[in-house]
Amino acid sequence: MPTTTAVDYLLKPQNFPERPPVAIVFGDDAFLRAEVFKIFRGRILTEEDAEFSYSEHDGNSDIRFADVVLELSSPPMFGGDVRLVRVTDADRFVSTYREEIRDYLKEPSKVGLLLLQVKTLIKTSNLYKDVDRSGLLIEAKQPDRTSLNEWLETRCKIYNVSAVRGVFDSLIELIGEEPGLLDSEIQRLALLNPPDGKLTAEFVSRNVGSWRLQKAWDIIAQALSGDFPTAVRQLDVLLASGEQPIAVLAQMGAVLRKYWAATVYYIDEEKRAPRQSADDLLQKALDRAKIFVPYKVKSNRAAKEHPISQMKKLSRRRGLRLVNLLLQADLDLKGGQRIDPRIVIEELLAELSSRDLRNGVYLSSKRPIQN
Repeated sequence: MPTTTAVDYLLKPQNFPERPPVAIVFGDDAFLRAEVFKIFRGRILTEEDAEFSYSEHDGNSDIRFADVVLELSSPPMFGGDVRLVRVTDADRFVSTYREEIRDYLKEPSKVGLLLLQVKTLIKTSNLYKDVDRSGLLIEAKQPDRTSLNEWLETRCKIYNVSAVRGVFDSLIELIGEEPGLLDSEIQRLALLNPPDGKLTAEFVSRNVGSWRLQKAWDIIAQALSGDFPTAVRQLDVLLASGEQPIAVLAQMGAVLRKYWAATVYYIDEEKRAPRQSADDLLQKALDRAKIFVPYKVKSNRAAKEHPISQMKKLSRRRGLRLVNLLLQADLDLKGGQRIDPRIVIEELLAELSSRDLRNGVYLSSKRPIQN
């Protein structure tokens, strides 16, 4: 069937085949690619032992197409009657096995679904045309404003809030049209308990870019610079102003998700342009994640307050873990552990301030980040 966009698929997955033999998700937006996968997995792997019906491979590994076909053709012993095989970062895999994938489409497995996630896919290629006829093509690209607003409505429902007319336009004006960042901001705003559970333009204006959010930026900047004592003192100022710990964590989360996004973008940029310097790639990642660079250090990338320096100290490993760290802190604050809420946030700041001395400080597996 015709190519669809990721947002259109996320809005109405029931309008698309549940079990195409091959699905290719292509495009630059890593957040949308991940959300599409969640829908695929949720629709197909519904049984209690679904994990036995799922396998995943890195397209940059030495996995062979013959091994993937063997998995696709093997009926699951547990977890239902469908097997889902996912290949991430599959550009090289697709390039190597382009003709084999086309041949597989002529007589695909009756129990398997092959999900390929790639950055680029040539729309005039024979593979594209074959998958368009027999499988499903989903493009993870920036949606138009109408689709974006409709999708944001669905995200509000997930976070148990509603939005008045025009509020998404206000939010987009403040932080841009990046779906992943908009989703993070709606989640953060929901945690701030808007009046009557409704997001209004006034509420958004007051809480996006507010003094408290700026203080959250400052606290994280100090932690990422390695200055844990100053970060804790600024945390005390924010709590003394009357802010609740759960709201402070929400504000910090809005910032840290941008650093997580920047880490993902850095890895993407590095694969596209491996010869560029680490600093230039980092700057592109910061721009895509819309991370604020203070004017006083904008021209000095080596300054400890500059986000480039902070991301170097953060490291690739911890940057990718930020979402999990936030989730654990959120669970602890909501009763998962009998810990003072302030200590929970302090522990998160300590994690941001620490350095992995055993493995060295690396953002990229290819090039060391110099201190």
